[in-house]
Amino acid sequence: MKIFIYLIIIILIYFYNLQKNIYILTRNQHIYFWATIFIILIICYLMKYHKYHLYKFLHNLNSVHQKPYVHK
Repeated sequence: MKIFIYLIIIILIYFYNLQKNIYILTRNQHIYFWATIFIILIICYLMKYHKYHLYKFLHNLNSVHQKPYVHK
């Protein structure tokens, strides 16, 4: 729940910056900002509703990473 409060605060600071033009942002910085917010929300959704599948996926990634690479 705290993550949503932090996201709201960050978005409010972002809009305050846009309104007052304290720091000029490029188009790419706008895209990166909203992409980061979107990715954080996706991770929150996965952790809340699909925790088992996410842990299983990360466990599989870790087990593949631990196995030695054998080139044939």
